Amino acid sequence: MAGAERLENGAIFYKVEDKELGDINNEEKLRAEFARLKEANSGVLESSEEDVDQLRIALLEELTNNSPFSLDEFNEVLDKEFSVFKTGEKYDFVNDIKDAFSKDLERPAAEKILDTIPDHAFWDIKTPNTQDPQRFMNPYNSFRKYHVSTFFDSREYEHYM
Repeated sequence: MAGAERLENGAIFYKVEDKELGDINNEEKLRAEFARLKEANSGVLESSEEDVDQLRIALLEELTNNSPFSLDEFNEVLDKEFSVFKTGEKYDFVNDIKDAFSKDLERPAAEKILDTIPDHAFWDIKTPNTQDPQRFMNPYNSFRKYHVSTFFDSREYEHYM
């Protein structure tokens, strides 16, 4: 997979060639190899704790020697991905709290409270969209504008009262 290319969608594309498969069309050879492996694995393997540890060490050494990647490159990638602090930086509780809550402190508390209330809670609050209709001050007939037409007429009306 080391020589594989990465496609636009992120998938790894590896083309297997016939030379990599070896002698896969020779059925007699494959049957003989299967029989040999079956005989080798037919019995139960008995080993002590030391043998298991030695086997693990040997496998690890073989993997590190045959790997196309170096251990230093792998450690660099791990440091870049998982390191919490940059080199020379120390932990500070106050800065950590500021960083953790900086996004929440950008908006006022009133906005956050109003965000928790669903929109339909405000649907029943009615406000008039038009101006108040003109109301006439005629005590006798509300559809007429005034009950008096001139200043003198109003004085005569007041005198009558």
